[in-house]
Amino acid sequence: MAGEPDSEQRPLGKRLLWFAGLWLASVIALGIVAYGIRAVLL
Repeated sequence: MAGEPDSEQRPLGKRLLWFAGLWLASVIALGIVAYGIRAVLL
């Protein structure tokens, strides 16, 4: 991990929160896409 000098200083909780935020955003985006497709098809 030579390209990430600040990876050791960053707390694990913040990285988990960032990962959870990305996951939640992707789930919401998938839900919006699925709802849009359902609205178009039905």
